[in-house]
Amino acid sequence: METVQEVAFESTGSGPQARLMLRLERAIELRGAGDVDGATSELERALEEARRTPYEIKFQTRVRLTTMLTGSYLAVGKIEQAREMLAEESVYAEKIFELIQATGSVAEKRMANADRIQIRDLAIQLSIMGQPAPEIEVARWVNAEPHSLADLRGQVVLLEFWATWCKPCHEMFPKLKALHDEHTERGLKILALTRHYMAYGGSQTAREDELEMIRQFVAERALPFPVGVAENERLQTLYGATGLPAVALIDRRGTVRYRFGGGTDALFHQILKECLAETA
Repeated sequence: METVQEVAFESTGSGPQARLMLRLERAIELRGAGDVDGATSELERALEEARRTPYEIKFQTRVRLTTMLTGSYLAVGKIEQAREMLAEESVYAEKIFELIQATGSVAEKRMANADRIQIRDLAIQLSIMGQPAPEIEVARWVNAEPHSLADLRGQVVLLEFWATWCKPCHEMFPKLKALHDEHTERGLKILALTRHYMAYGGSQTAREDELEMIRQFVAERALPFPVGVAENERLQTLYGATGLPAVALIDRRGTVRYRFGGGTDALFHQILKECLAETA
């Protein structure tokens, strides 16, 4: 969750951008005070204003607003409203991306693509929640026999998407090990999924070298759960997991119950508790 300080520096002036930032600041204050409904209403009004003046609001700010409102909708159980909002924002993001690709600098194009992917991933995340989990496609398992979601039906499955170069991913592993130690006997199965990054599209030798680096990474940290390596980004795309680390929680019936967020928030722990208490 963003802090007031993280948005306040942009809220000077009196134009649409400044007014929008003030609304984001107010929403953060309300959420911090426990008024989720109030924060949601504030963000909805901010989005209405942004849509009235689409070219006077920074694209990054619009993406930040969309992310915050998605989280608020989920916190109050309005998943359908979140899906509808993201569908509209995805159309807007594609339009802005095309404009920037035609007129922007290299840096602006790169940033616009990242923002567009973030909105796309959010839409995917919401689209699979409550739906059967897409089957995982893993080329190699570095410390375990092959696994599939079909084989794990009846267990609660936690997918963790990560990369060796991702420092926040490194920080997640102690938390995952703690979850593994605490809940394995209750039916929790953790799968840590990465893919070829440095050797993507490279030679077989390059892929083997990267696999060896991943094996060393896993061994040094003594990870007690299976680690799989996908050949490309297709699995990440299926789960809207381009941004790392990313977590998906799948219940005993094979349904995605949590996908929005990084797996460290209160909502994740609440849903994990519910899933572990359920029967297949």
